Amino acid sequence: MVDQQGTGVSACIHHGARLYASLIRPRVYPLAGHDGAAIEVYNLARALPPFPWVHETGYRGPI
Repeated sequence: MVDQQGTGVSACIHHGARLYASLIRPRVYPLAGHDGAAIEVYNLARALPPFPWVHETGYRGPI
């Protein structure tokens, strides 16, 4: 996963999809030996809302 600034990070499909859904103009590249993972991240991200950990009442994540 690479953001619009060129910062990259490796992620599993689940977390990669969450991240992809929350970034502006992200790019996803498969790791060696993970055929279809990049397109799976893309397809899952299309159905996810951006920033699911932020709610109207404020941040509800771990402290």
